Amino acid sequence: MAEAASFADIWVPFCRKHDIEPRNPESYFNLKRDPYKNKVKPDFVKDRRRVKREYDEFKVRTNGLPESIRRRSDAFHAREEIKAMKLQREKNSGAGDLDDNAEAPLEPVKIPKATWMADATHWPGTWINSSSDHSRGDHAGIIQVMLKPPSEEPLMGDEEGKMIDLTDVDIRLPMLVYVSREKRPGYDHNKKAGAMNALVRASAIMSNGPFMLNLDCDHYIYNSQALREGMCFMMDRGGDRICYVQFPQRFEGIDPSDRYANHNTVFFDGNMRALDGLQGPVYVGTGCLFRRIALYGFDPPRAKDRHSGCCGWGRGKKAAAGSEETRALRMGDSDEDLMNMATFPKKFGNSSFLIDSIPVAEFQGRPLADHPSVKNGRPPGALTIPRDLLDASTVAEAISSISCWYEDKTEWGQRVGWIYGSVTEDVVTGYRMHNRGWRSVYCVTKRDAFRGTAPINLTDRLHQVLRWATGSVEIFFSRNNALFASHKMKLLQRLAYLNVGIYPFTSVFLIVYCFLPALSLLSGQFIVKSLNVAFLTYLLVISITLCALAVLEVKWSGIALEEWWRERAVLADRRD
Repeated sequence: MAEAASFADIWVPFCRKHDIEPRNPESYFNLKRDPYKNKVKPDFVKDRRRVKREYDEFKVRTNGLPESIRRRSDAFHAREEIKAMKLQREKNSGAGDLDDNAEAPLEPVKIPKATWMADATHWPGTWINSSSDHSRGDHAGIIQVMLKPPSEEPLMGDEEGKMIDLTDVDIRLPMLVYVSREKRPGYDHNKKAGAMNALVRASAIMSNGPFMLNLDCDHYIYNSQALREGMCFMMDRGGDRICYVQFPQRFEGIDPSDRYANHNTVFFDGNMRALDGLQGPVYVGTGCLFRRIALYGFDPPRAKDRHSGCCGWGRGKKAAAGSEETRALRMGDSDEDLMNMATFPKKFGNSSFLIDSIPVAEFQGRPLADHPSVKNGRPPGALTIPRDLLDASTVAEAISSISCWYEDKTEWGQRVGWIYGSVTEDVVTGYRMHNRGWRSVYCVTKRDAFRGTAPINLTDRLHQVLRWATGSVEIFFSRNNALFASHKMKLLQRLAYLNVGIYPFTSVFLIVYCFLPALSLLSGQFIVKSLNVAFLTYLLVISITLCALAVLEVKWSGIALEEWWRERAVLADRRD
């Protein structure tokens, strides 16, 4: 992380200066197209050559980090052993002065082989040689600020101090924080869902952005303007009722024939577009821009006419004095609102920093009140206030919020944040939001927003499919079954979620269909006693319907017939 932050100091301004796409350096430097196309600045070739050399050196340093850390740790460990042996000799020599006839044997010195940092302190997380309190499932919470929050005003570079000319280029870098939640043997860390909830709490205390991007570790940003396009939905008129903006998944490194249908084109370019016309697409676990306040478990704004805020905070009879942002911080003037605020510690935990950040995030996420039709908006310029600097107390509070005991007796994982209890926590989390009346949006950009890697062999693909099917069965036999959805979820959206939970059971019918011909051969009787007109009519209607669905899927998703047929074949294999 420290090496990446150091390289970002030159890479990010270089991308801004020359409009580099994609912003992933590994992907950019391995592009097969002409890298100089549409580049008109005369110093681009020189800048690119220097940045490429710096990136190669960065990769060499990164690859050598494990060995460097091991050598450093061995050196510090040897020093500690020498100190311990010296203290033991001094202790034994002191005992010998008291009793000349006593010969105390030297006991071997046992010192845990720790992982040391450059500042001669122990790494608080997992050590190379696992030890008590320093293993993958047993370590303290860690938060380290790698890059401090940027200034409010643009910071322009110059010709001096950098390897490239950054005159009139904004050289600010976004805040970068390393977060590792606490893990202890007696606590269930809830895998990805628990990690995401810990990040939500830590980010609320340290930065409190009203919108959050969820991206898996095997994905990267391919289009730097994708977030802006997603924000356009969030900040548009009526966009305050959007809980998340889902982007399609695009993959690299797949063989041209795509024999395992890893692209999922029918799903991402057909089904998800269709859901966009209902209450919105399902959350697929990555490539998603969230509204923070929706993850907190609040209802959308205007869920009831008497509510003016999306958190269920009504507007008091008396207008509060001061600016809009001040009034947002004072929400809870009425008795009902004060009662709601009083329940926040039970719902979100006992962090006062986190609770105080909730109304601020709600206000910052409102659309601009630049038109009479905009309800629950904020005036332009209301956010131009200085941000509090990070201090030790803020970081300490953030570390407390990622402790393994923080979620005890709270609603995290039940009604707040990512939902626990299923291997497909992404689908359940999106379902809970839609069930509260929120809607989502499917954003397909001209240039792929994100790209990632997909399983390249059949074994990994089958493991992935098994995980999805297991999660669907868990959803079907849980309280998250769409049959029990609230009246706030639209009927067709409910059917879509019901299909998510039911589709693994279709494997039973496929197995029956596979065995029926064999049974007919053994018994000498056909599965249908007589081919009458009614049977042939039903068969014709079903065949025409299936063909029509196939034609519509091919047309809407814009894929070739061969690719569609391959996905249908793989889908049948999954159900078997």
